Amino acid sequence: MRILLIILLLGLLLYYFSRRFLMGTSQQREISIRERQNLLLIDSSSQVIRKVTQSTFTTVGIGVLLFFVILILGFKIKILWIALPLSLYLIGQFFVYTNHLKVIKEQRIYFDPEGNDIIVYYKNDQRVRFNLLRDTLTLSEVRSIQKNRGTLFGYYKLQTDKYQLFIPYLIEQHTESANRQFFDCLKSNFKWTMESRLFPII
Repeated sequence: MRILLIILLLGLLLYYFSRRFLMGTSQQREISIRERQNLLLIDSSSQVIRKVTQSTFTTVGIGVLLFFVILILGFKIKILWIALPLSLYLIGQFFVYTNHLKVIKEQRIYFDPEGNDIIVYYKNDQRVRFNLLRDTLTLSEVRSIQKNRGTLFGYYKLQTDKYQLFIPYLIEQHTESANRQFFDCLKSNFKWTMESRLFPII
């Protein structure tokens, strides 16, 4: 009974966090009409977020279930403790998920395909503007070591002399025309390094 109660509480906690972050991603930041004319919003979509949410929660649920099985049966079947790192890894996907949603929530990226300018509006009302081709010093990519139920977490990092811009895979997975233009421009003009991590936290 206690185990079921703990699982229920964990489920409610995961649901609370997902609702909080999903609601945040729908917020729009207003920019002037003059600036809006040639700018394309580079963003994820509710469909992508929903799909990733479902796959991540399933992964985390399996990790939690495996964790409790290890706790209950591990003292009798000691070989089960070998699976503890796997359980913690699966549970850890929740923190990667919330981290990437937070990044998407706190910034709005606009791209001018004619001038290759990027304007980023942050939640704290800070605004950053730079030219993708002239000002980008380095481009790097960090990704998870493997997919979990079809979801691969990762991000791109654009480095200028003053700013760093992080672009989660959740944005690239949204195949809107604006996103395709931006990533086509990015990938056709830069060579970048790629790194694999257990948890690609931004």
